Amino acid sequence: MTCTTTKTKTKTMTMTMTHGVYPVVHTPLHEDESIDFEGLKACLEYYNQTDLPGVTLLGSGGELPYFSDSEQYDIIKAAFNYLDGSKAIIAGVHAYSSAQAIEKIASYSAYVDYILLLVPDYYQSTFEDYLQTLECIAQHSAKPILFYYFPQITQKSFTSDQMIAILSIDNIIGIKDSSVHIPTAKRILSDVPDILYFSGLSLLLEPLIKLGAVGAICPIASVLPQQAHEYFCAIQNSDKNLKKYRAPLKRMLPIVNTLTLSEKTQFLALSLLSTSPVKLIKNVTSSHAKIKEALRFKGLPIQRTVRAPLPGLSDTEAEKIALIMDDLASL
Repeated sequence: MTCTTTKTKTKTMTMTMTHGVYPVVHTPLHEDESIDFEGLKACLEYYNQTDLPGVTLLGSGGELPYFSDSEQYDIIKAAFNYLDGSKAIIAGVHAYSSAQAIEKIASYSAYVDYILLLVPDYYQSTFEDYLQTLECIAQHSAKPILFYYFPQITQKSFTSDQMIAILSIDNIIGIKDSSVHIPTAKRILSDVPDILYFSGLSLLLEPLIKLGAVGAICPIASVLPQQAHEYFCAIQNSDKNLKKYRAPLKRMLPIVNTLTLSEKTQFLALSLLSTSPVKLIKNVTSSHAKIKEALRFKGLPIQRTVRAPLPGLSDTEAEKIALIMDDLASL
């Protein structure tokens, strides 16, 4: 395998994708932590009944790093067979090296439409070496790539100039930005206006769509897919009743973030932190079991089991989630 790189080149946009919200599929597990493929089918059928353009498999919410390569492949292939072309599939690829990423992408290419690429560091690398690695992966990928920017997890943060360099690589057509930082998004969308910018949180879509964002790849839509889609459409159409569409998504904040703070407090904190000139959100906590429990409440036949050492769910937490889901039913 060889890769050629160039210091400067013109961005070539080979294709686009449908704008909108793509839920992150939370991988169902049996009590022994083996993959529940019937539960996965039920989740996919749940999303298939909505107007969403596609789904995201093996994102962070799908417990991507906790599965073996063969398990990841089995999840992708099973989803492809279940959906049978009815929804676009974004597949998460987590890899430390170009060779590992290229091999995974090649094995997925017959089953997916887009790759969501997360390349963390094991040993620290220079930005120049990191950029060349991404160029190499993009060059060998048969599928368009969305760069997955999640500094709270990878602890790898980039300047706006570095982000622009990454998003100028051929075959990287977009970004899922989970940094939750609107000033960074504004600079990216100003300097790389053709890039497909997806927010990692649908509740930031109102300011981001005004800047040129095209959608979200997010956990809230995992539980409320149709409501997230309608919120996206309402923003696009400048609907005067945005508050009505936003309300159920806001109510989900304790489930996707922390159950110990109120929805109002968390939404205020999100508004302040996301607009700060300095990036202030440094880490995130696991919401996997909470979201699975919320899906159970919606009637999906899955367990709230997660892969160890991800945190499980106490009965008290489950009761809080039930109260939130009851409230959502009345909105």
